[in-house]
Amino acid sequence: MKANHSFAANTCANDPQGTRGLGKNQSINNALKTANDPLTKAFLASIGKTDCPPPSTPIKTANDINKVVRSALPSGRIKAECIQASMQREVGNLGYSCKKGQPTAFENFKESVPCIDQKTFNFVQYSVNQALKCMSPAEDPIDPRVILRKINNETGFNFYIGYSGGVGIGQLTSDPVNEIAGWWSTSKVRDPKSKRVIKQNKYTPGNAHSILETLAANPNPACAPFKKIIEKELTTPPPSPGSKKNYCSWLSVGEGLGRSLVYGLGYYVYARDHFIKEALADRAPALLKYNDVVNTLTLVAYGPGGPAQAKSLIRTLRLNNRSKPFEVIKQVTQKSDYVSQTNDKMKELMTNMNKTSPTPEDLRGDTCVAP
Repeated sequence: MKANHSFAANTCANDPQGTRGLGKNQSINNALKTANDPLTKAFLASIGKTDCPPPSTPIKTANDINKVVRSALPSGRIKAECIQASMQREVGNLGYSCKKGQPTAFENFKESVPCIDQKTFNFVQYSVNQALKCMSPAEDPIDPRVILRKINNETGFNFYIGYSGGVGIGQLTSDPVNEIAGWWSTSKVRDPKSKRVIKQNKYTPGNAHSILETLAANPNPACAPFKKIIEKELTTPPPSPGSKKNYCSWLSVGEGLGRSLVYGLGYYVYARDHFIKEALADRAPALLKYNDVVNTLTLVAYGPGGPAQAKSLIRTLRLNNRSKPFEVIKQVTQKSDYVSQTNDKMKELMTNMNKTSPTPEDLRGDTCVAP
C-alpha cells in the first residue's frame, strides 16, 4: 500500500496548529516536486515501503508523522516528533528556494516561513537518518544525539537557510569544506619549451579527503544516493558555500541537502577522531570512554575557533585522568558560548514538545533517538 503523503489543507509540519500564519509560502514543497536528484529518487522509492493511514485521514500530530515514516528509517534514527519540534522554532535569517540552480531569497520569519508539508517533512527526516546510517564508521558510530543538537541549534532543520555565517542544514562554511574536499590554487611556472611564464592550476586534496574516499567505497545501500551526489568531488572541489551564487549547491531540496549532510557529518567524524580524541589521548585518555565528554568537546569544534578552540579548552581546563566526566561537561558548557547556546535551543525544542521542565537527559537528546 502506498502512503498518502499530503497533510490536511493548510496544515504544515512546522505549524501544526496553524497559529504562526504559515502555509502561504509553498516554495520548498514545490521544489521537492520537481527535484530529480539521487537522494530524492531514493526517498520516493522508499515511500511504497512505509506504513500509512487511510487516505482520508488528515495527519496532524508528530506521532502520526512518525507512524508514516517509521519503517523506512534506519536504526538509531532521530525521531519525527523531535525534528518537528525543532522546525517549529523561530530561527530567522534568509531562506532560499532554488530553480535551475538559481537561488531566490525570502525572509525566514513568521508569515514568510515556508510551509513544510508532510512529504517534505518525511524527506528531511529520511535524508538525515540515511546520512547518519551511511556516514557512521562501523567501529565508532556517529551519535545521533549530538547531530540533533547541532542541527537544532544551527537551523532547526530549516535546511534552506543561507547567510555569511553558514549555508545549509549544518551551516557549512568554506573552511570545513576545503578541509574535506580540497581546493584549487594557481601558480606561475615557466614553460620549459617556450620559456614563457604561464599559469598552472593545481588541485590539493584536503586533510580530511579520506572522508569522501571512504564514502565512495562504502557498499552500504544507504550511501548510494550520497555517493552519486559527491562522485565528482573526489577530484574536483564543490562550489564554495561562501559565495551566494553557489548557495543552491548546499541548500537545495535534494542535491543540496544531501551534499550538506555528507560534509557536515563527515566533518563531525574528522573533528572528533583527529582533534578531540587525539587531544584527550594525550592529556586524559581515561575520558575517551565517556561519549558525552567527547560529544560536548566536538560541539565546541563546530563553533567559533573550530577544533583549535576545543583543544585549547582541554588545555585550559587541565583535563586529566582524574577529571570527573560530569564536571568536565559542566565546565565546557560554561566556557563555550556555542555549547551553552546549543543547550538553550534544546530547551526551546523541548518546550515545543510540551516539556517545560526538561531533564538533563532530554537536553542531551536521549528522548529524541529511537533504537
